[in-house]
Amino acid sequence: MPPRVPERPLSDEPHVLESVPIVPAGGHEPRREEAPPIGRRKGETASAAVIALRAKAELQAITGLDVDHVSAVANMPDGWHVTVDLVELRRIPASTDVLAAYEAVLGPTGVLLSYHRTRRYFRDQTIEES
Repeated sequence: MPPRVPERPLSDEPHVLESVPIVPAGGHEPRREEAPPIGRRKGETASAAVIALRAKAELQAITGLDVDHVSAVANMPDGWHVTVDLVELRRIPASTDVLAAYEAVLGPTGVLLSYHRTRRYFRDQTIEES
């Protein structure tokens, strides 16, 4: 049974449970509004860090895979190109995990335009980059 929330706080201090969302009797949480896209609106420019976070969240939501790290971010004429490495298969020891690099293209407002997997590799595998 969920904790009983008093109708009003007993003091002028903010009540601890006021920040806890109240679940309706049906047991379903109310639908949350999605945040507006980030980026260039009213003179605001999105930073590479914000775009990288957005790309990580989008790829994790779409693929259902865990994000390992972001390995590249570039602002190109056709949008932000972000390379995110995701864990496709966890193994023991962790150095033998199978990871995959995904390239995501996001628009100037942070909306995901496209993505694709560019390569798969073992975590302990090294490659020479040019």
